Amino acid sequence: MGKGILRRFFKDRALLISFYIFNIGSVITFFHLSEPANSEVLYPFSVGIFLLSVYLLIDGYRYYQVNEALGKMFNNQYADLKVYTEEQKAFYHWIKKVNQEHSSEKNEQIAKNKERLYFLSHWMHHLKTPVSVMDLIIQNEKKSPVSPEALERLQVENKRLHSAIEQGLTMVRMDSFENDLDIKSIDLLSSLRKVINNRKSEFIYQSVFPVLNSEEQAAFIITDQKWNETMLDQIISNAIKYSSGKEGNKKIRFHVEKKEEAIVLSITDEGVGIPSYDIERVFEAFFTGENGRAYQNSSGIGLYLCKKIADRLNHQITIESEVSKGTTVTIRYLTKL
Repeated sequence: MGKGILRRFFKDRALLISFYIFNIGSVITFFHLSEPANSEVLYPFSVGIFLLSVYLLIDGYRYYQVNEALGKMFNNQYADLKVYTEEQKAFYHWIKKVNQEHSSEKNEQIAKNKERLYFLSHWMHHLKTPVSVMDLIIQNEKKSPVSPEALERLQVENKRLHSAIEQGLTMVRMDSFENDLDIKSIDLLSSLRKVINNRKSEFIYQSVFPVLNSEEQAAFIITDQKWNETMLDQIISNAIKYSSGKEGNKKIRFHVEKKEEAIVLSITDEGVGIPSYDIERVFEAFFTGENGRAYQNSSGIGLYLCKKIADRLNHQITIESEVSKGTTVTIRYLTKL
């Protein structure tokens, strides 16, 4: 047994040894003072010391095993920790629990860092495209007066860049999502009208018209207003974008209804739709799908962020689609905590 461990062992057992020797002394004194007096002292004292020594050897061996294993663990070495006493078992289970929690947190952080790096690399690549296009337009227009077509293309690319930056900032804010929450009861219809009105010019420019249907004058839901409006804005942006490719006037229908203790919002566009083999992956980061790749400003981030936000806010979001007919995004909100 190492000197350090031996020293700690006797220090930990000092009170026990003292009481044991005191007990032996008390018994011997009792028999010595009894009538008739018993003068035999050495034998019971020797037996008592022998039994104490046997106990200390067994206990010391166990103590050494535990402390040697702990020493290896402190030095980041593998050790098979064996525990014997109930106290040791309690500490062992507590250490095991703390270690599992630490490992879980570490793995979660590693996964988050990988996701962040993956997102950042793809996002930077997505930002590079509109910048390159804008630079090419500027270089070409230097040779002649700026044409209206060039300005329009610059505006489109600038909008694409702005959208990508907003998505990136939303993703960054997701890391501190819980610190930025204000869960309360809000009117979904009021939020919808606000988000729709913010994209009024885009609706007009793309010949897409919003239609809001609701059986109720107000539809109160439990959510964070800012994050919920961010999610709705992204869904509406997608609906306008994928409806713009079709000729003529299009509609985006917003249907709000109450189902038991929930409010269900359905947003249905008349766009190009999503093939059935792509529908399962629409919530994956940077997945654009077959129709998405036909649109230059498709980033594959929007629905991914919507799913993230919905999950954090405890809302259920689903999507159904049919090619050439349109897409319906359904969100189910709770009305009570």
